[in-house]
Amino acid sequence: MSDAAATRSLRVRVLGAGVAGLAAAGLLARRGHEIEIVDEAFAVPAVGTALGLFGPAQRVLAELGLLEDVRNRAAAPRSGRLVGADGRTLAQLPAGGALLIPRSELVRLLLDALPDQVARRTARIADVRPLREGADLLVGADGVHSLVRASGWPGRGRARSHGVTILRGTAEIPPPEVSETWGGGWLFGITPLPGERTNWFAVIPEHRSPTVAAALTHLRGVLGERRAPIDRVLEAARAETTLVHGMHTAPPMPWPVRENVVLIGDAAHAMAPNLGHGANTALVDAAALTASLARHADLRRALRDYAARRGIAGQAWRVGSAAMANLALADRAAPARDRRLRTLGALSPASAPGS
Repeated sequence: MSDAAATRSLRVRVLGAGVAGLAAAGLLARRGHEIEIVDEAFAVPAVGTALGLFGPAQRVLAELGLLEDVRNRAAAPRSGRLVGADGRTLAQLPAGGALLIPRSELVRLLLDALPDQVARRTARIADVRPLREGADLLVGADGVHSLVRASGWPGRGRARSHGVTILRGTAEIPPPEVSETWGGGWLFGITPLPGERTNWFAVIPEHRSPTVAAALTHLRGVLGERRAPIDRVLEAARAETTLVHGMHTAPPMPWPVRENVVLIGDAAHAMAPNLGHGANTALVDAAALTASLARHADLRRALRDYAARRGIAGQAWRVGSAAMANLALADRAAPARDRRLRTLGALSPASAPGS
């Protein structure tokens, strides 16, 4: 049972205006808390690569009053295929009711939905300690390289680099298929975007290129002539709608609370992208924090409740995503992996004819 007859209003400062921070600011403000959100730019991403939003995240968006808007701006594929480098199907991939929306659209919707009473401060933060001054609660929603995490959790501040290069982009063609291809040490994904456009993503061994155009040229050299659908997407890919970056994950963080500071989203559990749940866990964290603060009038008890509900859950997604990345990017073990996956796919009811 709740220990609060009525939730008291808290002065909450949120660092970071990504998916996690914007959702937390919006939900907490709707509960009557006094919110200030701090970010260096409040920028909408220029490249609208896709985020997958599953049931739990969709329920959070409904709470924010945004689910219908998201549906109107999203693609909703019914299924896809996991494909080996030889083009043979390894498994069928049901979509599980996912909505695929450009990150830029989701961030814009969350920004526009912030209640008028939420204070916005544009600032580049180098020291998070002053952010705690005058605030009952500091929410660290500042991403994989979180300053809040580095400040409050000594030894856990540095994100881990996984020694690969990720390229993500959009292409102005209908998707030739919905698939993820696992090669030996590389993968390539193709998913739909609204308006008969394609979202694509690739992971390859680490390669430093001086420009995005050079990175695309390198990618075409690595993956060209592997599979015809990949070639069609790479031919349509353009530097101005492509992002290039490494893969970084947060260190283990099973208890994301210290005193009056809490970590949410990537600051707590930035994960490999291979399960597609980064935005989902960010939205669920924001809703869980809001619910814990409503459930308990005592702040420390509320934060313990949040940590108990979301600490291990977030880490489970982080660990699971890392395991999937290791499997997907297997190099010398790829042929044995593919044989096992084809066997499992043949035994799965989802792959039966007519299913």
